[in-house]
Amino acid sequence: MRIFVWPWFFRLPYLRRFDGYAAWNTILLRRPLNDEDLLTHELCHVWQMQHRPVSMPLSYLGGYANNRYEVEARRAVELTR
Repeated sequence: MRIFVWPWFFRLPYLRRFDGYAAWNTILLRRPLNDEDLLTHELCHVWQMQHRPVSMPLSYLGGYANNRYEVEARRAVELTR
């Protein structure tokens, strides 16, 4: 598992609204980590992709806000806060 701070990545039009992005075994962050909630959220996505490597990424084609994987990641943050 790797974590990188790559602010330029978040300049891409679709990614401007995010502070973190999980891609399989890598987490990309807009700025150095100072938010445990963001790390928890992104670690949840890493776990989801390890267990559902096809359905998890494809699920975002149906939307973001009410996506079941986003709901689960937000819930993980609530439970660990």
